[in-house]
Order: sequence, then structure tokens, then C-alpha cells
Amino acid sequence: MGAPLRCDRLSGTLAITPASGCCYLYDSVDDTYFEKDTDGEALKAELRNGGTLVSKVEFHPNGEKLWIYDTAADGDTVYVRLRTATHGWSAVFYATGAQNPHVVDFDFAEGENVLIEVYDNSDATDRIASFSARA
Repeated sequence: MGAPLRCDRLSGTLAITPASGCCYLYDSVDDTYFEKDTDGEALKAELRNGGTLVSKVEFHPNGEKLWIYDTAADGDTVYVRLRTATHGWSAVFYATGAQNPHVVDFDFAEGENVLIEVYDNSDATDRIASFSARA
């Protein structure tokens, strides 16, 4: 029998609801659920401007997937890239609207640390935020 599913929040204020095999984090776009991944640590970041959700970035360790949303769909977006010790920096990814999230599938080793950086420009020089997760 595996370790019990933990839905611990490491920071932030989003409400987390444990469910069978996953954890739910609700939002105004499409909600989020993270499936159980024994060695993984998920990430959900909501980026706001004046209280309005303009983008969200999620890392799902089960399947090593990055989800990027442009929730404002205002012609501006965020740009995201990832780094791991064994893979180095990824390409820069972005989304083009709330109804069209960009999903990127990676193949990281279980338990590998992942650095996730969010930028305001496509050449990844104007960093907005930096987060970590575990594949």
C-alpha cells in the first residue's frame, strides 16, 4: 500500500479539497485537480493585476505536465520555462487565451526538482516570479 495522499499547501491562500486520489483547488477559470503522484509536488500559481486573475500556471507531477493559461485574453500573456538538473532549461512556452490553455508534456525523472520561471516577455529576461515543484 502506497503513502497516503497529502494535500498540504506550502504557501498561498487557495482552498484545497482532498478527494479520492487527487486534490482540488478551485478557481474562476476551470478549477484544478492534481492526481496523486507519490514523489511529486504540484504547483498552482495565480497571477493577478489589481485583484483580477490574468494568468495561471500549473505543474502537474503526475505525467509531468505544465499548464499555462492567459485568463485575461487581453493581448498580453506570460511566458514560462522550466529547468531541471538533468534537462537544463526548456523552451519558452505561453498560452493564447483562457479557453485555450497551453499544455506541455515533459518526461522528468520521478522526484526530480523542477524550477519554474514566469516572465513578462518572450525572450525570458523580465522575470515576474520563480517557483519550484517536484516531478
